[in-house]
Amino acid sequence: MTFKNYDASFSEAARALFDTLSPDQQERARRMGSMQAAYIGTKRDLELDREFDRVTENAAAALFGKSGKARALFVLGESGSGKTTSVEKHIAKRRQFLPRATADGVSVRPLVPMLAPKPLTLKGLALAGLGALNYEVHNTRISGFELFQEWKNQLREQQALFLAIDELQHVLRGDTVKELQTVADVLKDLLQIPGWPLHMFLSGVPALAGFLHQDGESERQLKERSHIIEFRRMSFPEDIPVTTKIVEKIIRVEACLEPRDVLHEEFVHRILHSSHFAFGSSIELTRIACDNAMRLEQDYVGPANFIAAYALKSGCRPSQNIFAVKEGWLDILPINSLQELLDSVRRPAHSTKGR
Repeated sequence: MTFKNYDASFSEAARALFDTLSPDQQERARRMGSMQAAYIGTKRDLELDREFDRVTENAAAALFGKSGKARALFVLGESGSGKTTSVEKHIAKRRQFLPRATADGVSVRPLVPMLAPKPLTLKGLALAGLGALNYEVHNTRISGFELFQEWKNQLREQQALFLAIDELQHVLRGDTVKELQTVADVLKDLLQIPGWPLHMFLSGVPALAGFLHQDGESERQLKERSHIIEFRRMSFPEDIPVTTKIVEKIIRVEACLEPRDVLHEEFVHRILHSSHFAFGSSIELTRIACDNAMRLEQDYVGPANFIAAYALKSGCRPSQNIFAVKEGWLDILPINSLQELLDSVRRPAHSTKGR
């Protein structure tokens, strides 16, 4: 068993845990780990490939004159669209982003990944950025501006050519236009470090397009320095064929099971509807169904496994289970999956006075 992208201490703890499992549990763990690690590619990966190539080549172009102005790639998509997984995949497969040794033997990371903090403030972003560089800040009284300057200095000193920031939608949590403009200034300044043309991969929800579209000099300059790729929601009936292929691949190839009465158009439509037509969410639901089948020691995945998977994932009552009802399932809104449970909690208890 091998571990990837985990701390050595976690891998050691996970190995100790694995050794306590029964042979059947160990086999399920192997199958689940392999299934979860599998990547489902689509046509949009071709566009991501082109843009990742463009960004990396643009950074190298500075050797022969000057890097182009567009140094930021925004990847936008709703929660569950698969944008984070796709960005991670395209980063992982490029050797240009692997750690390397400098001429004096120091190990450096060309690409530094980080999560945008919540709420997204100048100080919080700088602290998160320094943390991603493994730079400790002992004086918490330092101003946000000073921390930001130190962050830029460390990006240069540690020779980071690329910065990947996920969950950037936290910028939209700002209370004032001034806060949004401050973050826009920060991103623009990161793209304009003197003598160090940093390139960035930024991901978040589609509403970030509104942030880029705002009036203001900083926003306009940031938009001029950015390219945008959107992970759109899937649709019916256009995406039934590709979703059917994906569900079949997950069941047959990843889980090594057989699909049973789950590949016809209506059932695949249910999968899409229950997943808010989000690409990544539909994959996750199918994998949960496969896990359910494995735990029941089945050699196939059928509708009952999806009923169980959706119930676990959504917390819905049977009457709101999109896979359990025979009719009216299109009228069930996944966003309201917990409504019956909430109604039962809010309903006043029957009085026992006088009994």
